[in-house]
Amino acid sequence: METETRPAVRMKGTLIGTEVVGNYLHLWFASPDGDSTDSQIFPMRCVDEAQAKFIEGQHRRIWNLR
Repeated sequence: METETRPAVRMKGTLIGTEVVGNYLHLWFASPDGDSTDSQIFPMRCVDEAQAKFIEGQHRRIWNLR
């Protein structure tokens, strides 16, 4: 399996949602100060949809998302 070095991305705020779209996992972060204008959506490229769903499950479990 090929590995790729990816840059570290520092996110602020609380993870409030996730969405898998194909081989991408979208992580939705609330604003750290409560202002809705600076919330963030981080698109994480995965190897395939199965990996995206696995990582999504891990994030949802750790962040206690239903």
